Amino acid sequence: MEEASSGVILIDTNVFVDFLRNYAPSIDFFESLVGREGVLFSVITESELVAGKENNDPLKREKLTHFLHIWNKISLTNPVALLAGDICREYGLEIPDAVIAATALLNRAEIVTKNVKDFRKVPGLKIQTPY
Repeated sequence: MEEASSGVILIDTNVFVDFLRNYAPSIDFFESLVGREGVLFSVITESELVAGKENNDPLKREKLTHFLHIWNKISLTNPVALLAGDICREYGLEIPDAVIAATALLNRAEIVTKNVKDFRKVPGLKIQTPY
């Protein structure tokens, strides 16, 4: 996969998880994006991240929400929901990944993920690995 281009990107949940676990390559990746336009994430990513038990700690939850506010969150719209349902049914992705894929497609974004195996099943979805 190629390094981040200057186009619109949608960051998958697993890249955020690495950052929150202080994984150095993820920290470097996010630092390289500061001030860049067109950095998106899906509202489903926020749900997946908030679901983590470490968010029982108010300070960790605050750190997470503060970090997410740096980037552009894309809401779950009806077109995203419908396309996600189609992706789930046709390509066997789980609902969260299907929502993320649909969000990327409808926003003409390249998905940045470590989960290339599942996302590559979706035709037309541009994929890159972050590190």
